Amino acid sequence: MEGMVGVKIPPGEDQAEITRSMRDLPPAHYTFKIENFSLLSNSKVDNIESGDFEVDNYKWRLCLHPNGNKKSNGDGHISLYLVFSKANTPPIGWEVNVDFKMFVYNQTQDKYLTIQDANGRVRRFHGMKTKLGFDQLLPLTLFNDESKGYLIDDCCIFGAEIFVIKHTSKGECLSLMKQPVNGRFTWRIPNFSALQQISCKSEGVFCWRAQMGSGGLSQRGIQQ
Repeated sequence: MEGMVGVKIPPGEDQAEITRSMRDLPPAHYTFKIENFSLLSNSKVDNIESGDFEVDNYKWRLCLHPNGNKKSNGDGHISLYLVFSKANTPPIGWEVNVDFKMFVYNQTQDKYLTIQDANGRVRRFHGMKTKLGFDQLLPLTLFNDESKGYLIDDCCIFGAEIFVIKHTSKGECLSLMKQPVNGRFTWRIPNFSALQQISCKSEGVFCWRAQMGSGGLSQRGIQQ
């Protein structure tokens, strides 16, 4: 998109910076095609919503403001939002962290304009915030210009890709052991006088293992 692709766009009110780029692949999760778009944009309808679609066991919708969301700094632009559907039944105090992209299909170039938050920003949906997206997705002057390829024969296509960030609580710890500087191994035996075994062996992976028996202390070489 002339003058906009690949650059960061200053944020609108309550929004972070966004980036725009072009790609060949279509949206992985959902596309929303609108025919006779002018009937929508010329009507008094403030916004329309798509049907529900499911990603990562949650139901979502797209909400489009064809003349911009004037209540949220979107005047003069297409505004597009991802909505956490009312069909979901989350528990009290729920929240869902999401990294998502929005798309507008360029019919002339056969490519998809990709809009996303800059710097890998993650959005948080919760009970008080079920609608998040972009107030200034695309300027109307650019979108309505048929030569630019986004609105041709009064038809346009939007899309979405959603990655839900889940906390799996899985992890791993790697601990490396230093060899003693003096090459000695100290074997501490608590409650020595109370030992009942005939012999005892130290634990661990060493080149040598200490073994104690009734005849005294000996060392045996072992394989690591």
